[in-house]
Amino acid sequence: MESLTWRAKEFEQPERHPNWFISLWIFAVAFVVIAIIIKSYLLAVFVVLAAGLTNIYALKVPNEVDFELTSENIKIGQKIHNLDGFVGFWIFERKNGNVLVLDAKKGLRVDVEAPLGEINIDEVRAILSPVLPEKERDESLIDLISAWLKF
Repeated sequence: MESLTWRAKEFEQPERHPNWFISLWIFAVAFVVIAIIIKSYLLAVFVVLAAGLTNIYALKVPNEVDFELTSENIKIGQKIHNLDGFVGFWIFERKNGNVLVLDAKKGLRVDVEAPLGEINIDEVRAILSPVLPEKERDESLIDLISAWLKF
């Protein structure tokens, strides 16, 4: 059984200028003021908590994760995903690194994304093509907005 292993960061951390954080808190303060004006104190508390968590998450440093891909499963860190749970795959070729996306079957399962680091995408296709169809897909609106907001 052919196997492909690599190591990559769990997510790509965009370069954020200090103005990004200042803007976050300006928007948060504006929403808190609006919430207080309309006497929605719970909303004000929620906005402060959301801005704080966003700030903390934006400062998080990505960990290095081990990946292993076989014709039967993909292992991400210690978690193993059986390829039977997916209906297709697609590889997004991005300027900051390629990303493998496995489309989950209907239900409560979510799609799995794996950054490919320096791995040759033709090797990935060679392993996955006999098992799963390659289904072209567009970036989701959430992904596009997240990239624009540098998140």
